[in-house]
Amino acid sequence: MKQPYRSRTHRSENHLKRGFTFLGGRCDREASPPENRPHWHAEDGQSSENAIFPLSCAQMGDRLWVAAVGSGRGHHGLRVGDEVHVVSLTPSGSAAIEVNGQYLGLGCNQARSIAVSRHPILEIDNTFPSQHLHDLKIGATGRVLSYDCPRRGYRKRLLAMGLTPGTEFTVTRHAPLGDPVEIYVRGFSLSLRKDEARALLVELVR
Repeated sequence: MKQPYRSRTHRSENHLKRGFTFLGGRCDREASPPENRPHWHAEDGQSSENAIFPLSCAQMGDRLWVAAVGSGRGHHGLRVGDEVHVVSLTPSGSAAIEVNGQYLGLGCNQARSIAVSRHPILEIDNTFPSQHLHDLKIGATGRVLSYDCPRRGYRKRLLAMGLTPGTEFTVTRHAPLGDPVEIYVRGFSLSLRKDEARALLVELVR
């Protein structure tokens, strides 16, 4: 006796019942130049256990914590500090994750824009005390950790400048009144207004 035909709609309904949400997103590797893409990595001599890196670089089965979420929509409420379990990954970087009892499917560009760590964020903060960019002296090299932005527009502006979590920079100049602050990052010189510099939470590298 032949089995009754099951439509694709029936299969999709089963997936929805399991609580899986696919957020989609293209995987266009040429969508933006390399210098504008999220840049999280472990420096030489730094333990990979303490590194902040893109979700797309994780491994299946990893249990991680969200360290930062990139700009744009489509992250479905992911927040810094959320615990994430990597269910599966594709070679292109797309990921299926479990977070807060919900299953999410992320396109590779979305997975690249989410920074994660192997330790809870509070533990990282205790290991690497954060400070604001304007507190660093001329010649100091720092690394972006997160943002302290009462006004949302500052965060978008900083992300557009390429100042994503994990990015290293060197302070090259403080104006006499502290406005602006100039930094050298990814081969370019940037001038940041005082409020923008105060919105960046950083750690001192050297």
